[in-house]
Amino acid sequence: MWVGIAAAAVLFCWMFLTVRYNYGGQWTGLFFIGPTAPELPAIISEHPYIWQGTHGYDGQTFHVMAHDPWMRHGPPENLEIAPFRYVRILVPMLAWLLAFGRDPWVDPAYYCVILAFAFLGAYWTARWAMRVGFRPAWGLVFLATPAAITSADRMLCDIVLAALCVGFAVYADAGPRWKIFLVLASAALTRETGMILVVGYGFYSLTRRRWADVACAAAAAIPFLGWEWYVWAHSLGSTRTFPVVGWIPFEGYAARLLYVFDYPLPPVWRMVAIVADYVALAAVGAVLAMAARLALRREWTPQTAAVYAFALATVFLRGEGEWFDAYSFGRLLTPLLLLAGIVYLPRIGWLAFAPVVLVGGRITVWLFRQIGGIWHGLLR
Repeated sequence: MWVGIAAAAVLFCWMFLTVRYNYGGQWTGLFFIGPTAPELPAIISEHPYIWQGTHGYDGQTFHVMAHDPWMRHGPPENLEIAPFRYVRILVPMLAWLLAFGRDPWVDPAYYCVILAFAFLGAYWTARWAMRVGFRPAWGLVFLATPAAITSADRMLCDIVLAALCVGFAVYADAGPRWKIFLVLASAALTRETGMILVVGYGFYSLTRRRWADVACAAAAAIPFLGWEWYVWAHSLGSTRTFPVVGWIPFEGYAARLLYVFDYPLPPVWRMVAIVADYVALAAVGAVLAMAARLALRREWTPQTAAVYAFALATVFLRGEGEWFDAYSFGRLLTPLLLLAGIVYLPRIGWLAFAPVVLVGGRITVWLFRQIGGIWHGLLR
């Protein structure tokens, strides 16, 4: 419990300091809102912090969704939001519910949701560490995951899915079943990749002829399918994402290995960024090898089934945007990196979490400017 509280406190301190010294005290700077971002009257009245010269990032979309989860202002396209993003409703919906639907309270509620799942992610990681004979302080490694870092930086939903994956690992063996259902249903509603966890557990249960667990997995998909239907009924187009999965194994991964991104940075920092990119990509390759080793050894548990499911999705992931940089593929692949670390922790100790920490370390390169702003602010 104290590990979870410590993790949430650390994340809050980072958010408070970067808002104080980098965004002039405007908390909306955390949503990374661009000048062409969709606007609602409630958001305009906040006079949000605008990142000039950018297109913004996903957090600006979740900000709008949190103020209007039921699409009362018309279809998502009217706000220049792709319908598939509205399917990722859990975090915006929780913020809206926590704020009782009152617009002035929505943003603070959103920050609380992010911090709550930082607590849960560290708490569940600590519980797993204790189960396999390690100190609960290992739960703090959750803060080093790409999902935790990027979500704290830009108010993304990935920290929630990462935490739920660890929660699944904790409850999948002994239950209770209602907690497994809650974790799986929440994962699917967080983002569509959460359905990989649902399918993995359902397939595992099917092979073990655990029919009650098969029914649990099937039932966990119902809220996701129901909400997707609701979004489709209120949209002008499809709720499906653009094609990011191909038929050629390792197509996206290999293409990214062969492509050297030319960062618009001074020569030294450009070289640091490129080298760090390849360190992160090597870490992803190491985790895929870890998953392959589990498969060759025919290890079959709910946790390894989840690892196989996410590894298979990674092998066929081909979208350029998904492999663009560690900020993109790091947060997307955090469930795989984290679950593989959990499975291997009792076998190889701290090395199990080395890949997820290495990818998270690459992302911190993007934060050097913010760290510098905080440092100079504290010294004044």
